[in-house]
Amino acid sequence: MDEKSIIERIKGGDKEAYALIVEKYKNQIFNICYHYLQNHHDANDAAQETFIKAYKSINGFNFKSSFATYLVRIAINTSKDYYKKHKNQQNNIDIDDENTPEIKDDKNTPEDNFEQKERQKMVRDAISKLNKKHREMIILRDLNGYSYQEIANALNISEGTVKSRINRAREALKEIILKNGTFL
Repeated sequence: MDEKSIIERIKGGDKEAYALIVEKYKNQIFNICYHYLQNHHDANDAAQETFIKAYKSINGFNFKSSFATYLVRIAINTSKDYYKKHKNQQNNIDIDDENTPEIKDDKNTPEDNFEQKERQKMVRDAISKLNKKHREMIILRDLNGYSYQEIANALNISEGTVKSRINRAREALKEIILKNGTFL
């Protein structure tokens, strides 16, 4: 069944159809929330709130963009609101290696696997040092694989602006990595 049919079923009140959507997008939405909030518990809360908001406003979804773009926009706004509401309560950053996206590699030896894990940790640490706008671009494009158009729609900016911001974000990330004296 295609996504449009599933959305139409949800609009008709089919809660089981919504479970399919949640299952399909839960990891992407969690990752977006996690990278905004830098805490596993808060990211779970924000992701759950994202799906609740999307469900409650599903009748307003008009298929002008993909449902993924619609969810991303809600996740970003929910994460930003959650951060503003709870920023005084946050004292530390939760680095949860099991729930952050992995950078895939086909190498098999234990040494290669160890080196890959170290590179992943270094990249995650570097991403966490980016300013919020740059981190947002890296997360959406490079970690979650959204197209320039999907990002533009989710953030209500032009595709050219997205490309420019992604380029600047990648340059900033490269600078952080080089500054730390680490090479990929």
